[in-house]
Amino acid sequence: MPKRSIIKGRCVIAVLCAAVLIIALMLYLPSGNTAGLRAAQAAQQLNEYVFDLRFVPEESKLFLSMTLHYRNDAKEALSSLVLRTYANAYADAQYSPAAIDELYEACYPEGFSIGSFTLEGVWWNDQLVTASYLDKAQTALSIPIPALAPGQSGQLALHGVLTIPHCAHRFGYSNGVWQFGNALPILSVYAENGWRQDPYCAIGDPFVSECANYSVTITAPKGWQCAASGAVAQENGVFRIRALAVRDFAFALSKDWHTASASANGVKVLSYAADSAAARRAARFAAQAVKTYSTLYGDYPYETLTLCQADFPLGGMEYPAFILIDDTYYFKDWEDTLELLIAHETAHQWFYGMVGSDQYNAPWQDEALCEWAALRYVKARYGQSAYENLAATRIHAPMQERILSPVTPGSPLDHFGSYADYSAVVYGRGAALMQAIEEMTGQADHFLRAYCDQFAFSLASREDFSHCLNAWSGSDLSPLILDYIDTYMN
Repeated sequence: MPKRSIIKGRCVIAVLCAAVLIIALMLYLPSGNTAGLRAAQAAQQLNEYVFDLRFVPEESKLFLSMTLHYRNDAKEALSSLVLRTYANAYADAQYSPAAIDELYEACYPEGFSIGSFTLEGVWWNDQLVTASYLDKAQTALSIPIPALAPGQSGQLALHGVLTIPHCAHRFGYSNGVWQFGNALPILSVYAENGWRQDPYCAIGDPFVSECANYSVTITAPKGWQCAASGAVAQENGVFRIRALAVRDFAFALSKDWHTASASANGVKVLSYAADSAAARRAARFAAQAVKTYSTLYGDYPYETLTLCQADFPLGGMEYPAFILIDDTYYFKDWEDTLELLIAHETAHQWFYGMVGSDQYNAPWQDEALCEWAALRYVKARYGQSAYENLAATRIHAPMQERILSPVTPGSPLDHFGSYADYSAVVYGRGAALMQAIEEMTGQADHFLRAYCDQFAFSLASREDFSHCLNAWSGSDLSPLILDYIDTYMN
């Protein structure tokens, strides 16, 4: 059972640290350097996670303690909290997002490997409570609490152990890199019908979350490096990371990386890769993307952006201020492909990291916008001709592709049967909407900047997107959205 003095002390320290950091950023940022300022301002009203993690690679374990200082921002009293424990999906091939036929051999080259989260105890305001899972995959953990009125706060403490699978996916280890994406317990989103319990499916990014502040301590054996959703301070094998206004916290550990750094608009770009040249290339591309998107869509929201080469056979995976990139993209002959992938994943720092959406029911609302942003990056860097050539393959070709399954860009994730269909429909045909807006208005990027300003650090619904577009354009463009997002094309 957690000791009150330790738990309460950590929470007080975390809150004080947030306040001090916010004041420091506001008072001492050099003129013109606003890196991290948007997140610092948003952080003042957010919930607070404190994680104490201990990594034991020889046992494939991560021991964790979590404290969540929570305020009820719902309009009604709550009698339970729900945490998403996505790591448990990796315990059974029936539920693992890496075990579908399309991915199995790439993700489990030595056969299925079990990953899981073992709960050791949960406390609400220092009182032990009995939690229970709501789903067969054990990814939705319900925690009963005394009725918590709107505006009231409380403290949740949790102890548990992650068993890390030998798996090349968001969560797992492969080729010397240990990846922790969607691995830590995280609060679900409370919606009109209660706490969301979407299944952790294999296609797309099946996780929706609110922004929060994180204070994370990771203890690892000597010689290990840590890449994470924030600047990492290291001392005697202990990594300390403070991340403000992030939608999730992800990290990776390895003994084999080379590092490089770059900067753009006051943002520090950190790159971890298998060799120094590859690390430098990735850092350079990410810095160029940060510079381009800051001009198009407003200031990058965080102080750092970290890229991590990993065995991840799906190209790239974004988390706030942190990107996993498939190691095959680092081949020298794939430099152009790596640059475009990094451009797409960096755009997610605006469309997902800062402006969240319903990635389960409306995956186009971040993926299509990021695909469009990547094309605009190419135009800014290489000119109109390069942009048009890329649009021909990334937008026009998907619009002509024969899709046998009855899906549209507006379909939820569980309607897609393969990554091939998902990519063509959600990325390509979704980005066609933005191209249509550009052809009608000539200012689609101006709209996206207004969209970012209005919904920064919140979850924007499809209706929010539509209303913002109509208000910005001064006309009703809802039929245009309906046509591109909901029309089935065979």
